[in-house]
Amino acid sequence: MTLLLKWKFSLFVGVLLSLLYLNYFENRAFVELDINVSEKTWFKIYWVDSGELYSEKNMVRLRVNPDKQSYSFYLTDLTNVVKLRIDPHQYVGTSRVNSMLIAQRGVLPLQFHSPADFTILQPIYDIESSSTDAGLETHSTGEDPQFELQVQLIQSDYGFAVVSLRIICIFLFVLLFFYLTENFRDERQFVPLFFAAVFSLILVMAFLSKENVHPDEYVHLDGGEYYQTNWLPPVVDDPEIHHTYSVYGVSRLNSREVSYFFTGKLAEVLSDFKLTKVNALRMFNVLLFAGLLLYLLKNQAARFMAVPLLISPQIWYVFGYCNSDAFAIAVSFMVSCQLVIPDSLLNKFLLDKSKKASPLLVLFLGSFCSLLFLLKKNYIFFIAFLVGYLLWRVLFKIERDVRKQYIKRILIVILVAMSFTGLRVGADYAVNGLDRAERLEQIREKLATPLYKPSTPLEEQHSFLSRKARGETLKEIIVVDRWSEKMYRSAFGMYGYFTAVAYDTYYDAVRPVAAALFALLCFSILFRGGISGNLLLLIFMGGSGVLVAASLYHSWTVDFQTQGRYLFPIVPMLCVLLFHSRHLMQAAIYKLLLTTLFVLSVYSFVFVALHKIPMLPG
Repeated sequence: MTLLLKWKFSLFVGVLLSLLYLNYFENRAFVELDINVSEKTWFKIYWVDSGELYSEKNMVRLRVNPDKQSYSFYLTDLTNVVKLRIDPHQYVGTSRVNSMLIAQRGVLPLQFHSPADFTILQPIYDIESSSTDAGLETHSTGEDPQFELQVQLIQSDYGFAVVSLRIICIFLFVLLFFYLTENFRDERQFVPLFFAAVFSLILVMAFLSKENVHPDEYVHLDGGEYYQTNWLPPVVDDPEIHHTYSVYGVSRLNSREVSYFFTGKLAEVLSDFKLTKVNALRMFNVLLFAGLLLYLLKNQAARFMAVPLLISPQIWYVFGYCNSDAFAIAVSFMVSCQLVIPDSLLNKFLLDKSKKASPLLVLFLGSFCSLLFLLKKNYIFFIAFLVGYLLWRVLFKIERDVRKQYIKRILIVILVAMSFTGLRVGADYAVNGLDRAERLEQIREKLATPLYKPSTPLEEQHSFLSRKARGETLKEIIVVDRWSEKMYRSAFGMYGYFTAVAYDTYYDAVRPVAAALFALLCFSILFRGGISGNLLLLIFMGGSGVLVAASLYHSWTVDFQTQGRYLFPIVPMLCVLLFHSRHLMQAAIYKLLLTTLFVLSVYSFVFVALHKIPMLPG
């Protein structure tokens, strides 16, 4: 009985994994597809039960390319399906399905190899003609050709012996895992190990991926390269920097972000090491993550806060190429640690009861905190969250006899930080004059491509711009264009220019685990956090909710951009909330969900990002 109690949680995990295995693998159809397409497109399969209509909810899609023919993916449980709808491509033109196999344990497979096999697929929409002489060749009249299949399943042997053996292997693996990791179950032990594993993946991405196969990397590289040889911001209409402007007529050099300055200066320092230009400019982000790892090795309290950085491969991805998002994440996390961890340098200064404080320390803390004001624009929501957090901290965490001193000193740090920020802003105006804004509009009009030029008539601009002005409703943005789903996917693993995408199965697996982890945190705070915990949760929900709403509104009124990295300021907010609430959660379930998310994230980074992002020739 004692042995059973000792291993009860590992047995529970074994049962859970077995059920998930049966649901996601054994009791779902597996599709093997051989297809030729003339351009990059989506292959889709919809399914319906009796009396239902086809919908995006019951659909799986696969990105297919002209240079690849063979694919495989999971579908759904066919036992309750009466019809399948197969959409071979999403363009006006021709495709050919050479063969297709839909197999599920317990039923005979649906095979499509011969002309007779394909004749049971009935054309229903956007099809000019189709031929089954050599596979299923489709000539479409529109962008959504569709075939329908009436599903008639024939029962076969389920193979219980094979399934049972696999479940036994799952239990043996779980028991072995728990036995071998007994000394690494505390976050203070396994978080640094997880970070070290992530760092190795980031190194591979940074040094082996090709130039400009990542989102807008060419403009980030140009921004960093400028500061290799310059110290002041550029004149906005200087012809020497015209190449740094994007199709929108905007240059990263005209933003207030300081990450490009540090990127360029580090690349210049590394010039003697004979790195390629791209690798030298990517090194700043790589070393930022290395710095986070070293900080966690030194500071055990920070390990509890760092957990949100492990839950999504999209966070790791930005450290693997040249961009400004990695700097924003690193700075916001480190500032959060300084504000939250009791024995941090900042908190020691704020709570030290001695009358005198070192001016050098004040200048250092102020200059460090000033970086918050020199990040990407969306981090203004994180700053607003920190204001709420500081008020909460004064109310619940700071003793009354030192509150006045705490407030006074935090205001001093803020004033020094604003002063350093003013130096950066002042340098920009010193170079460009007080009419800087007008000059920016003029250069945007001059250098933007016609699709993005402000003077271009609305109906001739890119269809993603000003969708509200075009008469589209917010409901269309959310429901028809699936804004929420696209933001979710791009926050948990879509790489490159959305060219490296996982199967739907991955996103469907991450969703319930992430939701369960967040629900565990929220309900633990609601029922066990008291007034202070619930108020902090409310501040977090308010800060993150306003950020999501602002991003949605921007997509509707300005530019429809469904990029999950726009929501990254939520990550340091979550770090702060987790530090104060970690002790409220049931430890075993929390670690199980966290480890599951981490494993899924590693899978995505290795088998999607590193596999599909174009790499340098070996």
